Amino acid sequence: MKLLPQSKRLRGGIFNVTFFSVAVIVTNYVFAQVQDEFDVPLEIGPILTLGDVEYIEVDTGFEDGKAKQLIVFVHGTPGSFTTFMHYMNDSLMQEHFHMISVTRPGWVERNAEKVPSLDEQAAALEPLLRMDRSGKGTILMGHSYGGPVIAKTAMEYSELVSGLVFVATTGDPELSGPRWYNRLAVVIPRFILGSGLKGANAEIMPLRPQLESILSGWEELEMPVLIVQGGRDRLVNPRNAEFMQRMLVNAEVTYMWREGQGHFVLWEEAGLIVDSIIEKFGPPN
Repeated sequence: MKLLPQSKRLRGGIFNVTFFSVAVIVTNYVFAQVQDEFDVPLEIGPILTLGDVEYIEVDTGFEDGKAKQLIVFVHGTPGSFTTFMHYMNDSLMQEHFHMISVTRPGWVERNAEKVPSLDEQAAALEPLLRMDRSGKGTILMGHSYGGPVIAKTAMEYSELVSGLVFVATTGDPELSGPRWYNRLAVVIPRFILGSGLKGANAEIMPLRPQLESILSGWEELEMPVLIVQGGRDRLVNPRNAEFMQRMLVNAEVTYMWREGQGHFVLWEEAGLIVDSIIEKFGPPN
């Protein structure tokens, strides 16, 4: 067998590693975006704007003469308000809740500069929290990166937040830092990765120190919490859910562990999640 010169073998090895790395990154991105297969918008109302946030709203009116409690859905990275279309179109959710699904700051325009600050993300959600007309306070539901966003929001505006739903979300600084492919993606041009993945990387890279800075805030959260986590999640370490359950010492926590599910648990277990939300937060019979 004829061997290539060492320099050529080295260059070939570097190329193969780089190609493999890019393939892994793109695969993870596609994996995260398969939500579109699960959530085809059925009937979207007008797309509204409030500050740096875009959102859609579903409010079918009063229940027993009273305004319905507001629930605000917050997507991960990348994402948009379409992440939660299944929930927005669910008849039971419409019966019990006034619903808003947001596109977070930095994602309204695909090529816009990202806003990798939990403080700024929380501040952008604050005006929406005040749209609750039930007097019960707003429930926040976050998926993936949306988890630390709603956690920070609840810590900053606890008087406006009455419940939290974490689905396949990050939280533990030790488990949520950038991985090797995130560091690689920093130097890979946008035209290779695409604006969505490049933007997601911009949010993930500075996440760990921000999670460290809010460690003491978890014990201050006293509202009811629902945590949903799949045991086979390849994008978010499942032990993040255990971390949150452990840290929420003053909250009434319901913990749903779905052994065979991954990051798609938000959509694949949507029926069960809807039932659990209504049971935990819905009005009494």
